Amino acid sequence: MSTTSDYNMLRLEAPRGLLQITNDEESQEEALEIANPVGWMRAMANHQQQAELDLRQLLDLCGNTMDRTDGRIRRIEAAYNRLTQGAQYVYEQLDAKELISGEWVRNELMVAANAYQAFTRQVWEAIIDRTATVEVQRMHQATQITRMHDAVAFLSEANLARNTHLAEFQGNVEKWAADHQQKVETLERQGNEDRRRMTDLERELAIARDELTRVATTVPHPATPPGPVQRRSPVTREFSQPAPTRFMLGNPPLGTTTRRQRPSALPALPREGGSGGPPPPPRPPRRPAPPSPSPAPSQGDDDLYE
Repeated sequence: MSTTSDYNMLRLEAPRGLLQITNDEESQEEALEIANPVGWMRAMANHQQQAELDLRQLLDLCGNTMDRTDGRIRRIEAAYNRLTQGAQYVYEQLDAKELISGEWVRNELMVAANAYQAFTRQVWEAIIDRTATVEVQRMHQATQITRMHDAVAFLSEANLARNTHLAEFQGNVEKWAADHQQKVETLERQGNEDRRRMTDLERELAIARDELTRVATTVPHPATPPGPVQRRSPVTREFSQPAPTRFMLGNPPLGTTTRRQRPSALPALPREGGSGGPPPPPRPPRRPAPPSPSPAPSQGDDDLYE
């Protein structure tokens, strides 16, 4: 009696090819334990194992007389290979702990389900044709009907899985389209805002340019340009002469100052109507006359002091 936990587990064996079944070889790969498998996965695993048993039964009936070049046998082999390829892909993905591709579920799963339906019909027709007794034929016909119902159930599971993945895929596409549209609208709003700001900046720049033009035209300008820079007059210096120890003729009075003018470094310009020759050299400054020697006192003066 199977428990609920056993029912939720699926023992997935590696599919065997036609040559392995013909040579009665067992699978060398370890079976996988799958917890909570989806409906189509359980249906594929069960129908793959059932197809191996049905093909073994046909081989037992044919024995050494099975003609591999017969059209019916070739169609049976082709349908079985398509079913085995789908089962092999699922086994390898689960063994590598990788996800089953959504594209495979949408496209290849229905191929495997249709291949099982074709295989079931053809293999049981071949078994019935090779059965001698009528009663056994009737039993095989009942088994064929049961297998066809199983094939239809497998097709329903595959179609449901495909529609589910298509709905998810469509939802993802619509979500992506909505996100893309939102991004486009956001970019358009940002572009409009940038263009509005650029228009405002251009308007402010035009206003500032007009204001600068107005100010430049209203500022009064002087009637005449300023004249040339006036040259400074020669610098004069004042100095004091020390008072002599004795007052003599020709010396300036005590406490007075003399002013001496520094000769100009620039040559004098010629006067209008002159010869235009070079100006005369400047005269040297006048020096004070040396003090005259005092006259010797006369005899009469001495007598006065006596």
